[in-house]
Amino acid sequence: MSRPAAIKFLSLCCLLFPLNAFAQGNAFNLEDWPKTRPDLKPMYVKAIMEQAGVHKVSFKLPAEFYIAELDKFSTFAAENNYRPYLKTSVAQNLATLAVIHCDWNNGVPPWEFAQKYLGDKQIELLKTPYATAIARLQNNCAE
Repeated sequence: MSRPAAIKFLSLCCLLFPLNAFAQGNAFNLEDWPKTRPDLKPMYVKAIMEQAGVHKVSFKLPAEFYIAELDKFSTFAAENNYRPYLKTSVAQNLATLAVIHCDWNNGVPPWEFAQKYLGDKQIELLKTPYATAIARLQNNCAE
């Protein structure tokens, strides 16, 4: 690798490491999402998805799906003053969206995992913006 290429590679690694750590941490909450530069959103979402992969979770839906859903969900949460969601990390909100959209693949039956991870109260609250997704989830993601 040439010296200029090596310098670019190291610079990129230095930039991405803090981004990856920031995206996974609790400091980056859903209320911060709308202010995030659009060109950074794919990097954040991909970093979160890659970190989930380390924990044996896989996704079928693309990062673009989660970017759009986080955009919609952050607006919905702000308009309805759902402070717990707004104060929760983007990573946790992405996980919630993945669970309700039957895309949190960790080897546990989807509905069983949703009940443990989200609980009845949160599932009921999420029926307002995601009624179709929750109905599908309750059928263990059957089409």
